[in-house]
Amino acid sequence: MVNENQALLDYIAARKAANADYYEVASTSLASIYGSASQPVVLVITDTSLKMLNTSLTGYGILVVPNDFEIQNSTLQWTGIVMVRSSLGQFLVNTGATGFIRGALMLQSGNQFTLATTTVGAGGFKIAYSCQAIDLAMGSQALKVVSRTETSY
Repeated sequence: MVNENQALLDYIAARKAANADYYEVASTSLASIYGSASQPVVLVITDTSLKMLNTSLTGYGILVVPNDFEIQNSTLQWTGIVMVRSSLGQFLVNTGATGFIRGALMLQSGNQFTLATTTVGAGGFKIAYSCQAIDLAMGSQALKVVSRTETSY
């Protein structure tokens, strides 16, 4: 693969072509829940930015935001991959943000990451890398041993 970003974009394009749990949604039309652990989705925000203000979003799979992503007085609980595509974009976690990204947060080179908290909101939002959540987002099945061998030296 050329790089991780291109690999993810290729996967998203394949899911779109197959119309397999693929959603393109304006931020004003967001549902509160997308996908499940057994059926992850690709959710692409069609607006320039996603500003979560006094709302909540829960999901499993891949969340793609074209430019700016701001969370303020809201809850985001996403298991999988969150990608902010623009090299000039921002990922802002502001006061009152709660929840988590479990998997990976992919920011393009040049993105700005800002974490602003108060004593009330401190520690309310977490980003945790998880191979299992990334595998889930990409539709990967867990590996299993089909045979094994031992060699003596």
